[in-house]
Amino acid sequence: MIEIFSINKTIYGSIDLESSKSISNRLLIIKELCKTKFEIQNLSNAKDTKILNEILNGFETKKDINCEDAGTALRFLIAFLATNEGDWVVSGSKRMQERPIKPLIDCLIKLGASINYLEKEGFPPIEIKSKKLSSGILRLPGNVSSQFISALLMVAPTIENGLTLKINSKILSKPYIDLTLDLMREFGIEYSWENNLIKVKQQNYSAKNIKVENDWSAASFWYSFLALSKSGEIKIPNLYANSVQGDSVLSNIYSKLGIKTEFNEDSIVLYKTKNIAKEIELDLSNHPDLALPIIVTCCGLGIKAHLMGLENLKIKESNRLECIKKELRKFNISCEIDSSSIKIKENQKIIQPKSVIESHNDHRIVMSIASLCMKVDSIKFEYKNVVNKSYPKFWEDFNRVSKNNN
Repeated sequence: MIEIFSINKTIYGSIDLESSKSISNRLLIIKELCKTKFEIQNLSNAKDTKILNEILNGFETKKDINCEDAGTALRFLIAFLATNEGDWVVSGSKRMQERPIKPLIDCLIKLGASINYLEKEGFPPIEIKSKKLSSGILRLPGNVSSQFISALLMVAPTIENGLTLKINSKILSKPYIDLTLDLMREFGIEYSWENNLIKVKQQNYSAKNIKVENDWSAASFWYSFLALSKSGEIKIPNLYANSVQGDSVLSNIYSKLGIKTEFNEDSIVLYKTKNIAKEIELDLSNHPDLALPIIVTCCGLGIKAHLMGLENLKIKESNRLECIKKELRKFNISCEIDSSSIKIKENQKIIQPKSVIESHNDHRIVMSIASLCMKVDSIKFEYKNVVNKSYPKFWEDFNRVSKNNN
């Protein structure tokens, strides 16, 4: 358990965020697919990235692969292993065995992979028996996890005669697919994306050393802290206006929530303003990871909010809409949710929670709610280390910039 508080309700300082987990995980797969090795500088320290890196360093000799609760690692690895020679059993945590993978498995089987479900159809654990994959046209709905599409795209250049993906409907989390293709292009891969068709020919990755930029998604928590503080200013190095990360849209969103973002050559600086909208309505289908810190910010500011495009949040580390509703209720905040959206009314009075905030084994639930310590005396969380999944230094950074050690 951990209890957090902010003595002065202020937040000042510089925060060197973790490097991007999304970029790091993609680069680890690309590095394995590249015939010539290269150096990845500033690789993420997130638990998910460590799990993926460890597995990739030993997959040729270890046949039982446990991805624990690292969803990205599991999805990327399934496609990667399907293109390699060997037999593997791929499993994960109890929660991972509740997260569907059938759309990805169906595509790989259509390309020639031999994959069997070992327990419940459509879910891990699975057995992969290596077979040579060959070209095909795969049809996918746009509302599947972008990680399925990214997993297929990264291995596409290694498939005989390449791959064509036809997306049948509006794509959720499109910036993550853009990120995958941008990184593939960095390593020499040519592709075309016209209308709903993505085509990748068979070709070789070209090696080059690369430095991972810091994580815009993690910056969302500090935007929220600052928005709810009495005063403050935050500098975050290694974030850029022209980032390949879609979540850099934070700077625009939070301009309506009382935060100005100043872009410098090697950093951003966040300032408080009085420019706060009376209500906010957002389609976050391209940026679902931002939904939790934004809704918590709106609760803390007492403004009306309606966030949409959140279909995939129910299959994350937790059912995030259900879980955030449950935990915000402890602060006297009432939310309305359905399968793809969340609403809150304005001017709901926040109270000191009388019970511990559950983690739901979900890093983003905990880190999002933490900013409400700017509005109450303290918050107790049941599980401190849940943040290690993406941001191991989160509590350390919070204590430093909130001046709790003074």
